[in-house]
Amino acid sequence: MESNKAKHSTRYEYWVVGLMFMAWGFIFLDRTALSHVTPSLVEELGLSNGQIGQINMWQTIGYAVAGPFIAILSDKTGKRKSFLVAAMITTAIFSILSAFANSYPLLLAVRLLLGMSEGPILPLAMAMVASVSLPGRFGRNAGIVNAGVAIIALTIGPIIVTQIISATNWHWAFIIVSIPSLVLALLVWKFTAEVEPAVQNNKTNIKKSEKSFSQIMKYRNVVVCLFIAIFCMGSYWILISFAPLYLTSVGQYSLENMGFIMSLMGLVCIFTAVIIPLVSDFFGRKPALILFALLAGLAPFGLFLFPSIWAGPLLFILFGGLMGSIAPIYMSIIPEETVPPHLYATTSALIIGVGEIVGAFIVGGSGVISNTLGLSFVMIVAAGTAVMMALIGFALIETNSRKIKHESSEKVVAESK
Repeated sequence: MESNKAKHSTRYEYWVVGLMFMAWGFIFLDRTALSHVTPSLVEELGLSNGQIGQINMWQTIGYAVAGPFIAILSDKTGKRKSFLVAAMITTAIFSILSAFANSYPLLLAVRLLLGMSEGPILPLAMAMVASVSLPGRFGRNAGIVNAGVAIIALTIGPIIVTQIISATNWHWAFIIVSIPSLVLALLVWKFTAEVEPAVQNNKTNIKKSEKSFSQIMKYRNVVVCLFIAIFCMGSYWILISFAPLYLTSVGQYSLENMGFIMSLMGLVCIFTAVIIPLVSDFFGRKPALILFALLAGLAPFGLFLFPSIWAGPLLFILFGGLMGSIAPIYMSIIPEETVPPHLYATTSALIIGVGEIVGAFIVGGSGVISNTLGLSFVMIVAAGTAVMMALIGFALIETNSRKIKHESSEKVVAESK
């Protein structure tokens, strides 16, 4: 179990949460910049819908494969910061190298490596946040870190990327958005402390980890979260990968207007990224996940029905970021409340990895099929996977201690009558 929460001040807790907020936001922009650049890539490199789907698919597969592997090493060594800094630097480097990929095979290879670099970052960052979070604050802090994606990658990012493209070209867009990630990696290295494992014999720690890891899949919530992750990532990455192209091709919006729509969606996501984990703190993880998954399905369904009139983009703006805002519940919060603390990073990375890798095939397959059936097909898939996620959510066992105590009290009252 990771220790020393008592040794950290509240000020240091806020510092780590704020730094991870910035780091995860800009690292995520390194990944999602590809989607905003896609219309320019289609024009310059002549990419098909299927090739766009394949690039996003293999980038996600790289993310999924590397995440659990590095998280296991992190759990066994007890080190978080060292792996995190290395992953941030290599992610930024491959993002820069994307600017020099002038063919489909090269771009595919570079984005695969970028995905592999980024894979371990979220579970490592959340493990560091969990180590400094005082009791009852982890859900809130996880939501704040995830809000970095909403503010930086989804709100500011689309405007920055599309404006850079308009002023220069897509090559410079990749280079410029990568610089903050390098700076933040240096800040994490310089101004945060390595997470200290609990004081135990190291061999005992490793044996305990191996024994516990073999039991991970016996936790019902872990298995349920794996399936939730698959459908959530399928729906989320279809929207992130194809919405910019869908808006410019099917909806006939300009590149600048597309960037504006994407940024408005990100602006709404700023609030939902914090509000959804807070709602789960008060009303339970399970009901929050089910409700917001159903609402998330309205975004692709709206674009499918009304691609070029105000109703479609409006539904996308209001609900398009919900899948990303829900993610901390099943990726971080429920695992942290379910498994032994010394295996938290491994469990979180496993859920993320399985979700990303199988979800990637949903994205890639949808892109290939859309070559025949049209780009609208991907929006139908995104809406359907959102509904499936909500249905699977009913199988969760509630982990919110406040909700459990409330239900237990009601049960005792009912039995006493």
